[in-house]
Amino acid sequence: MINVTGLDDAAAVIADAMEQQQHLGVQAMATKAALGRDANYDEMINVSAFSGIIDYQPDELILTLRAGTPMHEVESTLASANQMLAFEVPDLHKILASKSAGTIGGVLAINASGPRRLTAGAARDYLLGFDAISGRGERFKSGGKVMKNVTGYDLSKLICGSYGTLAIFDEVTLKTLPKPETNISLLFPCDDLSAAVARIAGIFASPHEPNAAAILPQAIAAKAGVNVAGAMLAIIRLEGIDVSVADRAAHLLAAYKECVKLDTDASTALWQQIRDVDLLADADGDIWKLSCAPASAPAIIATLFDQFDFQFFADWAGGLLWLAGPSGAEFGMAMRSALAANFNGHAQLIRDSGNSKDAIAPLQPLSSAHYALHKRVKSAFDPRSVLNFGRMHNGI
Repeated sequence: MINVTGLDDAAAVIADAMEQQQHLGVQAMATKAALGRDANYDEMINVSAFSGIIDYQPDELILTLRAGTPMHEVESTLASANQMLAFEVPDLHKILASKSAGTIGGVLAINASGPRRLTAGAARDYLLGFDAISGRGERFKSGGKVMKNVTGYDLSKLICGSYGTLAIFDEVTLKTLPKPETNISLLFPCDDLSAAVARIAGIFASPHEPNAAAILPQAIAAKAGVNVAGAMLAIIRLEGIDVSVADRAAHLLAAYKECVKLDTDASTALWQQIRDVDLLADADGDIWKLSCAPASAPAIIATLFDQFDFQFFADWAGGLLWLAGPSGAEFGMAMRSALAANFNGHAQLIRDSGNSKDAIAPLQPLSSAHYALHKRVKSAFDPRSVLNFGRMHNGI
């Protein structure tokens, strides 16, 4: 383990690795180590010393901090000014069996985004600027403390979600937002998944501005402490100022007589369980994350139920499916086949309960064209494959 305290230290370690033709792993708290492929490395760089709040300007809605800053420190800092990160950072420590939610750098490295991503955007959309070191050992900056990117290349979109394979973050600047004054949830009992997807789509087409939507099968809803009749439960969340939320909720409750309202405390608790995938934490087997078109979700789930016994729920109005099912390659291969038959998407292995990674790629395999593009991007930032080699895809 090589401990570094800043980008100059990291540059020296990278230069030495290039000279010796070595691969380096990168970690701070290692809470996301289970995600992706097992990186092929000779030495591990520990960047946990890259920690601390540098500048917080609530009036300007910007937070600058070091990438190794723990999420609990980020959240407490924002809470002091009644602000938040709008992309609603998921805390996956229960399903990943890790000790905490990790660091802001880990969040950005995997582009971790929660239920509000449906309407507010992903983590990458809130990264205004950063200071980093590439796999060439070259320090570079992108963006700054402004809302609009005027630097030419929007590297924030590229670096977020790259699993540390392109560069090592140090200083990052994020856009923050005020916390909503209140939130409530509305529950709609539905006969099946298709009906739930359609109900949510109809409400999102209305002027009532929901900002998150999930679907829970009856057994999963009961686990969440919500006992409402119906094989499927469509859930929408309304956020904003008190009077606006109350007015929008009243219109929807009048239009849908079967609808049940959850007050703020119950709503907040429910969405935390959805965000953090706590509802599958005690399930046996592997946990997979599928991204698809919401309209494709019913066909995908039906195809899989014909072959396997599993648990699931949906976030992002049906566009994000969380599944807990049997360990091994067969379940994952069936998911990817179902996606291919239903307008494509992505299936990622999140929790490997056995040795599934030995038999199936944990991240969605790339087409030959996309693989070539990834290879060129990797070569531009890290031509000798020093950083987290093979973490996302074999040979990159």
